[in-house]
Amino acid sequence: MTSLPPLIARRLQELTYDSRGLAYLHIDGELRVAEAGGHLERHGLGQLRIGDPVLEHAYFLEGLLPIAEPFYLPAVELAGGRAADIHIYVEDEEAWIMLLDVTGERDNTRRVQQKAYEMTLLKEKEAILNRRLEATNAELRETQRKLEITRDALREDLRRKQLELTEARTLQLSLVPEPFKGIASGRSLSVDVILEPAKEVGGDLVDYFWIPGGLLVLILGDVSGKGAAAALMMARTHALFRGLANRPDAEQLFANPDEAVRIVNANLAAANGSCTFVTLLLATFDVSAGRLAYVRAGHLAPFLRRADGCVERLPGFGGPPLGLLEDAVHKSARYEMQPGDGFLIITDGISEASDSSSNLFGEEPVTALLSRNGERGCEVLDLLMKQVKEFEGASPPADDKAVILLELFS
Repeated sequence: MTSLPPLIARRLQELTYDSRGLAYLHIDGELRVAEAGGHLERHGLGQLRIGDPVLEHAYFLEGLLPIAEPFYLPAVELAGGRAADIHIYVEDEEAWIMLLDVTGERDNTRRVQQKAYEMTLLKEKEAILNRRLEATNAELRETQRKLEITRDALREDLRRKQLELTEARTLQLSLVPEPFKGIASGRSLSVDVILEPAKEVGGDLVDYFWIPGGLLVLILGDVSGKGAAAALMMARTHALFRGLANRPDAEQLFANPDEAVRIVNANLAAANGSCTFVTLLLATFDVSAGRLAYVRAGHLAPFLRRADGCVERLPGFGGPPLGLLEDAVHKSARYEMQPGDGFLIITDGISEASDSSSNLFGEEPVTALLSRNGERGCEVLDLLMKQVKEFEGASPPADDKAVILLELFS
């Protein structure tokens, strides 16, 4: 290398011979290799010989020779996948070519470019995902808006229905007559009633009314099922009996209560596609005669408390519940009441009230309470309801509760 021109020698001194894989070619005027040296193998020139046409080995110089003036070619691809910076210097008709290995730099550049490309793809994917997320968020916001509208509508509908149920409860309770205590047809008597629906509205029927001629009619019924449907059936049954009470022949109808029951049953069964039925006890008390006639239509037997405190269950099964068989037959039973007697009717919401262990309240506590001396009228019913509620404890009531108590005084 000492025969190199001073300019070339100085340039070579500035470069790192080994780390950059320096190689050089001296090309004469006939484009043959006049001299070569350095790391020729590194640049794919290991087979090059002095005197060979340079283009037979250095294909990357195709189209560049002969060289008129010096120039520089950066990162030229060579054989074997390597790359080199090519510096070309011209002296007279000859040329000096220096090759500096830049494969590492090229690979690093490519890696940087690949990373840049990948980052560009990632940004594009991120942008796409962001657009999709924004679209999804917009859909979710719209869905949420619709859900809020639906929720508000449901709340309004629930509020309206709750208001309607409250009004229905008020109306149902308004059908329950006020207690009575006084003189009728020369006798002192009292009638006390209680109705407590388990829900807003219920299916228990509690009513009593007077028929001209001194006839007192007591009605206690329990509609199958719960809620609004049972309440409508209850209201219909109530209206039918009240309608009979307004007929000119009401006294004759209720004097034989089985006839009044027959008419109401036929009406209920004629339009009863749901097969809803009513267990019912209808009792008529002829005040002046002291005669009680009653019909049990699938209902609990009534309680009779005598003046001495003895309590018994009145026999007699009048027939099936109302509303099932249009031509059902019901028979009445009769009993002579004496001063001091009490006649009590309950629904199964009392006897079948349950505690947290599913134990039933039963009928024995009712008998025990009636047999006690001292309490009469509303006091008896208040104590009964108190005992039932204490028995249920925190358990919600499962059924409506209804009671009628008729008492004669001396």
